[in-house]
Amino acid sequence: MKAFTLKNLACAAAIGAAGLLGTGCKEDILSIQPIANNTVDGFYQNEIQVNQGVMAIYNGCLSLPESSYWFLAEFRSDNIAADVATVQRDYSDVSNFNTTSQTQQLQATWTDLFEIVYRSNVLQERIQPFTFARVNQFKGEARFLRALAYFDLVRYWGEVPIVDRTLSIADSKTVPRAPVADVYKFIVDDLKFAVDNLPASYGTADKGRATKWAAKALLGKVYMTMYGFPLKDATALPLAKQQLADVYAAAGASTFSVATNYADIFKSANDNKYAVFEIQFQSGNTGLGNPIPWQQGQVFPTFWSPFTGFQADFALPPALFGANWPKADKRKAATLDSVIRNPTTGAIVQGRPQFTKFLEKGVSGVQSRTDYPNNFFIMRFEDVVLLYAEALTEEAGAATPQAISLVNQIRTRAGIAAFTAASPQTASLAAFRAAILNERRYEFVAEGQRWHDLVRTGNAISVMTAFKRATTAAGANFRQLDNHDLIFPIPILELRINPGFWQQNPGYN
Repeated sequence: MKAFTLKNLACAAAIGAAGLLGTGCKEDILSIQPIANNTVDGFYQNEIQVNQGVMAIYNGCLSLPESSYWFLAEFRSDNIAADVATVQRDYSDVSNFNTTSQTQQLQATWTDLFEIVYRSNVLQERIQPFTFARVNQFKGEARFLRALAYFDLVRYWGEVPIVDRTLSIADSKTVPRAPVADVYKFIVDDLKFAVDNLPASYGTADKGRATKWAAKALLGKVYMTMYGFPLKDATALPLAKQQLADVYAAAGASTFSVATNYADIFKSANDNKYAVFEIQFQSGNTGLGNPIPWQQGQVFPTFWSPFTGFQADFALPPALFGANWPKADKRKAATLDSVIRNPTTGAIVQGRPQFTKFLEKGVSGVQSRTDYPNNFFIMRFEDVVLLYAEALTEEAGAATPQAISLVNQIRTRAGIAAFTAASPQTASLAAFRAAILNERRYEFVAEGQRWHDLVRTGNAISVMTAFKRATTAAGANFRQLDNHDLIFPIPILELRINPGFWQQNPGYN
């Protein structure tokens, strides 16, 4: 039988909320015998089964690109104008700051994230009796993924319960919401363990598993977030700089790098080649496909894909496809299509702008709208480069030559003019901060980064109030946003588990 590959995540054991564990894989895909309907208590008998338990945590991350990065983060930002007046859409409520405790997408994302936490805790408890060589690696992977889940939880909801073990139903009703600073400490502790115990690389069969560099990169990003809103922890800045510097120094052809051509990053042939950590997808109608191209698209002609886009009632703001984003920037053509042209005649057949960054036009093997093959990025190397530039700038209080050089790596690849010490964008700390934030927007548009960048840099309230006033039917009457809009309400079902024990986030009923 062939060796296990991380690309076949759905063929790994998936621990459900009921505590069941099952597989159903072909022997030519997975070198683990299929086992069905095993309880957790009857499982974890050897290293192979423990490895399946680790894969179950990765499996739980398959929903994150859609439920977390797209529906909550991207729709909350100024990369999408979702002004739906005739039909209820959760993503419209997210986009227009109208969410309530009953918004179903909030419950779905909360559940997805805590499912990852649960699976991580199961693994860490069940692995305790074992002493094989990969024990600490498996623990490191579990804690890396738990940290990843908590990073989203704390950014979306603020105070959340810290759960570091499996709980009985009774115990789960009495876990308090922890202060934000405590949640970040929990995340940092998990990532430090991962850094110390994950390998720097894997063989081909295990490509895509979390590495030491993935943990360091995420830790650097966590520290940069702690440096910003809401904690504003100045002690986190040098810690961020060190982690990001380490990852930057490790770049190379065998690890991760800035791709020569921006569009190449999003091709399935280049999965696990350029980025530091990716969610693994593959087509073939096995439940492993990427739904993001369908969710982000609008109308796909048959010469792009046999399955049309979502045809959703949201639009891309003019700032993305208009003059604010110069056509000379190669990222623009690789990110969105303003029109669709017949490949033979050149005639326009569709004129609605749409994201097509993750759509491989003409790719074969796609079996359904949610079966696209390319991976989704949690941490691209470009994220490390720009965060490192940001950390250096904040430390110096000015645009340093090294920080400018880092930003120019991204701009040069995009085909746009490099900054110099005489550029208006580098003339002051405020100007260079704005330039880096703008660079991040165009580099990571449609990847779920923009909202979090606006929040941590303290720009969310001003940017989003102005944006909504310019793009919604309410226009100038759109209300002034405030700090309560920077997090979501706790889902009502969570509050009802133990009525009165948790208090709702301020500003929400």
